[in-house]
Amino acid sequence: MAKINSIKISGLRGVKEPLSLNLNKKSILIYGDNGTGKSSITDSFEWFFYDRIEHLSNEEIGRRKGKDAVRNIFIPDTEDGYIELKFDDNNLDSKKSIDNSLRNSLSNTSDELNNYLSASSSERLILRYRDLVQFIIAGKTDKLTELQKIIGFSDVANLRALLKKSAGRIARNIKAINYDNLKNIQQRIILENLERNSYSDEQLFEGANELIKPLKLDFEIKSRTDINAVLKKIESKEDTALIEQINYHMKVWEVFSELQGNIEPIANAYKTFYDSFVDLQKDPEKIKKLQLLSLLQEGQSVLSKDVVKEDYCPLCLQEKSKISLLQELNERILDLEQLSTEKKKLDEKAKDLESLIKTSSSSIDTLTREKLFSNEKFISIKEKIELVKSSLNVYSEELKKDFTVNLIDPQDLTFDKLHIEEFIEHINKTKKALTETKESNIKFKVYTKLMQASKAYVEYLRIEKEQKVLIGQQTTFELLYEDFIIRQEEALNVFLSMFSKDINDYYTTMNPKEKINDIKLVPIKKDDELVGITIEYSFFNEVKTPPIAYLSESHINCLGLSFFLASVKAFNKQNKFFILDDVISSFDRSHRYRFAQLLANKFNDYQVVLLTHEKEFFQLVSSEVKSKGWLLNSFKWSMENGTGIEKGLADIKERIVKKFEEKNTDGLGNDIRVYTEKVMKHVALDIEAKVAYRNNDVNEKRMAPELLDSVQAKLSKASKQIKEVADIPKIKGMPMFMSNTTSHDNDFQESIEDLDAIWEDIKNMIHVFYCPDCDKFISTRYYDNVEKKIRCGCGKLKYEWKN
Repeated sequence: MAKINSIKISGLRGVKEPLSLNLNKKSILIYGDNGTGKSSITDSFEWFFYDRIEHLSNEEIGRRKGKDAVRNIFIPDTEDGYIELKFDDNNLDSKKSIDNSLRNSLSNTSDELNNYLSASSSERLILRYRDLVQFIIAGKTDKLTELQKIIGFSDVANLRALLKKSAGRIARNIKAINYDNLKNIQQRIILENLERNSYSDEQLFEGANELIKPLKLDFEIKSRTDINAVLKKIESKEDTALIEQINYHMKVWEVFSELQGNIEPIANAYKTFYDSFVDLQKDPEKIKKLQLLSLLQEGQSVLSKDVVKEDYCPLCLQEKSKISLLQELNERILDLEQLSTEKKKLDEKAKDLESLIKTSSSSIDTLTREKLFSNEKFISIKEKIELVKSSLNVYSEELKKDFTVNLIDPQDLTFDKLHIEEFIEHINKTKKALTETKESNIKFKVYTKLMQASKAYVEYLRIEKEQKVLIGQQTTFELLYEDFIIRQEEALNVFLSMFSKDINDYYTTMNPKEKINDIKLVPIKKDDELVGITIEYSFFNEVKTPPIAYLSESHINCLGLSFFLASVKAFNKQNKFFILDDVISSFDRSHRYRFAQLLANKFNDYQVVLLTHEKEFFQLVSSEVKSKGWLLNSFKWSMENGTGIEKGLADIKERIVKKFEEKNTDGLGNDIRVYTEKVMKHVALDIEAKVAYRNNDVNEKRMAPELLDSVQAKLSKASKQIKEVADIPKIKGMPMFMSNTTSHDNDFQESIEDLDAIWEDIKNMIHVFYCPDCDKFISTRYYDNVEKKIRCGCGKLKYEWKN
């Protein structure tokens, strides 16, 4: 499983100049104030692995998966933005770039990397605060959907839904097509022409041989090929136009006979739809709630996608936690679930009616494509066809109406059955009349009857075969669906049991003394079908559900974090790292410390990138995680360079040394002052030197003279030995004057020789407090009670000390 050796980002999101993190497979804790660009790392990772930045994929920013906002807008058009990741497996090393036209490219195009990225795209690698509680406060159906997506059951769920949908669609088609009616129509044609029904080849051949007897052909029909041979032998090209007319009327008769069989099903389906529609419509409260449901669901979507960045309601603009808003929306949507179910049932009834209308409309449409449709000789038939088409369209238009408009009463929206019957009879008589114009021509009469009977029989077999196939498919899908449900639920229950144990373990680790335990993910069934997932837990020895009913926001966040961590352990098979982006914002102090312990102890084999904007949390957990080998870093932001790493002591010292080598005095005095301040902060902290109280982050802005004074005061009481060798008054004299003067705009011109002398004095003072062997300052933490001495970590540097 992959871990990261190094990260380099340039020209992406808030990162303008190259930002490098050398991790060497280690975890890292990163601090940075809001606005310093910490989340640029998270966004860059998301873009690298998922080719999107989800929270940037909205209409305001652009809908290209957030790509419009990936590239830093301040870099030159000629430069690419990029993230370069190097892994412990160098075959996966790659640089993903985006140019000025927002085209992406990968430096590594190997199959190995492509397969790795494809597999990683389904893993849980990133958790942001805004996503922390989505699963916990989601509705039961959304929980099921989200869980199936996380655990790789989405395809399984999609297959299950497809089986159910396919079975329902086929059943609806069978009902809409009305196969029995279609078969009866064809048998009526056969009966009319052969004076008997034909359900088999033998019956057809027997009737056909009886029909051709008057022609004395001395030929017996034994196959359908023989029928075609007889038709070819007795056809007359002189009668082609007449046969076209007869066939056209036959087609009209078939379609209208089909329509006649569908009139009652259409009327019944419309009546059922109408009654359900009116039942909802006559209750104004239900209509309001349905409209409200749409608004709530849209609000849920807006908040979930992080379209609104700040903590306020996007409708009333009042300040409110987005987590609380989402929680309330989910509760209200849940309350309207029954109404939503009614609406879904209404939609299903609308689909049933739509299928029936579509079937009849399609049949009518075939007549409009007939060659004789626009023939003026048959204009009355055309008008009737268009009238029926118009009537079907009225039904379709009714389905488009919303609850603000009344539907047409079913009694006012029915076909005139008698009128249809009369028209069918008229068409049939016309067809017979056309045939009888050649009454004396026995050949023509036999030809017409045999042709119509033969075509009707072939159509009957086609309809019967199609019906059998569809019924077989419906049965198969229904059986598959029933078996699938059993197997899926068995597998899901096994998984939920194991998954719940990890969630409970992580949650109780962060909440050891609270009366909340035995947390479980429990499937919810309705009518023997899995419809959702809920979270069940023991609250003061009583089983409760859901969490939002009894748990505080901090506890819900702990639960959300536990769910994510359990997901990482259960499903991440490619990667041994993950990113936590500011996930502790609403955690109280005890949860924060236990959270750090949870990561350090139960995820010590994982590489964690932990980002925070809270200085207190950074300081609280630094010692805990640093002892476990974690790296620590702080971010800053500037207009010139964007997001960057705040330089530590080693970085500033390296810069000072380089400037001396190059004899470059530009900013050198300021670097020396900053270095001195940073060192003296460490010294003051480690020897417990007292400084005047300052509010909040003003403590971080102590100047060197104040720190030197506090250290000198402490040494005067605790260690005359250190006081003498450190000689702080000397540093406060010319060195501090020079370094302060040269770090500000004035007419004083320092020389490299002056600065070199100052630097030597400051280094000598620092060496009094710092041990290069163990890389630690002398500290009261290492005080030797026996020898009464203060020392460094390894004990090589020690001085007399009075506590």
